[in-house]
Amino acid sequence: MKTSLTRTFYKFLVCLLGGLCLSVVVPFACMMFASSIGLVTLADNNERQTKALVPILTATPNVSDIHFPTGTKFLRLTKNYGYIDTNMSEEEKEKALMFAKTGFMDTSGKTQFIFITRDDEYIVLQYVIGSQYLNAQFNQYLPSPEIMMISLITISSLGVCVYLTVHFAKELRKELTPILEATKEIENNNLDFTIGHSKILEFENVIISFDSMRNSLKGSLEKQWRSEKAQREQIASLAHDLKTPLTVMQGNIDLLDETELDEEQKLYLSYAMSSSEQMKQYIKILIDISKASAGYQLQMEDVNFPEFWKHVLSQTEIICKDKGIVIQQTQHNFPQNITGDRMLLERALMNLVSNSLEYSPENSTLYIDVDSKDNYLNICITDCGCGFSQEALDHAKERFYMADQSRSSKLHYGMGLYIVDIIIKQHKGKLLLDNSTETKGAKVTVKLPL
Repeated sequence: MKTSLTRTFYKFLVCLLGGLCLSVVVPFACMMFASSIGLVTLADNNERQTKALVPILTATPNVSDIHFPTGTKFLRLTKNYGYIDTNMSEEEKEKALMFAKTGFMDTSGKTQFIFITRDDEYIVLQYVIGSQYLNAQFNQYLPSPEIMMISLITISSLGVCVYLTVHFAKELRKELTPILEATKEIENNNLDFTIGHSKILEFENVIISFDSMRNSLKGSLEKQWRSEKAQREQIASLAHDLKTPLTVMQGNIDLLDETELDEEQKLYLSYAMSSSEQMKQYIKILIDISKASAGYQLQMEDVNFPEFWKHVLSQTEIICKDKGIVIQQTQHNFPQNITGDRMLLERALMNLVSNSLEYSPENSTLYIDVDSKDNYLNICITDCGCGFSQEALDHAKERFYMADQSRSSKLHYGMGLYIVDIIIKQHKGKLLLDNSTETKGAKVTVKLPL
């Protein structure tokens, strides 16, 4: 059964008021019950009994024959205000004597006095205002019944407020769960899910809107994905189709190179050979774009990391020699094995090394640090070049990004870090870009899960 949010809050308010009423009524009823069975006296009980005792004391010759109510004390005085008999404490005697002589009474306390004149003596009665326990030990060690009742009312009222708040908050959270789950699924780029329902009308309307938005977004994205997939397939097909005439052209160029040509013909042939190599590079980039956008087909295997790393270092040393760059390597906690696609991981790492070398000054140092920590293998490559600009740090991993010319490879056309990022993400890892505070150059870190 559906209900509105307003009705839900009204229900909370009614339950809260009812609970607070019970919090007052129940302790009060317990107080009345305790009074009826003789455990405590009512608030005005002692006063009424003491005042009813006044005419009896006035007319009774022998005071010792009179039974004083619980909580009522007396002080017998001579006509000259001398002590005859009392059951009061010394402090109470002083107050009672002052009242007898002056009529002054401290109204701020819980005790009150009554002055009685007899034929040959005076009697001052002291009684307690408020409830009392009929058991004297309870009066001595426990708070007064009123304080107990007020404390019980306060505790039960707070308990009711806390319980109802937690209960209704839990109910609202339960009704909000379908919305939160739908939001989380959309945030995770998952649009193929069944959305729940809520008993609260306002929440249900939001859920219906979410579902409508999900369906619209799903249709739009599916159309976009199909368009992108077709585009990738067309690019891949075009790239492969271009390879055939390019191969024929390259073969003819090679044949011409074997014939005798004059100087002008050789110049034109060199132009053709250069353009042919450039076209090969363009085709390779087109194929890389197609593969990276679609996601590489990983050939996962257990890779012996020390052996793999030795191979990567040997390849790095070869390409470092041309610029006289020295490799300074540190390694800690080397893992024995990692799981991944050996060829793609090697390609990603060599891509990063090549990019660093391209913008490193000659005869500088390339720093490579390897460490395993917190279930991640961390490979950090730091050069002594110009580093990344802030714009590059934000966008360098995007496809075709080439705004920062100082860090954009002339060979990759904005695809180098994009391809590396795709490969590392497919291995459930992370590619982090930063600038080194020591060398002022670029610092690129690959984090692979172990």
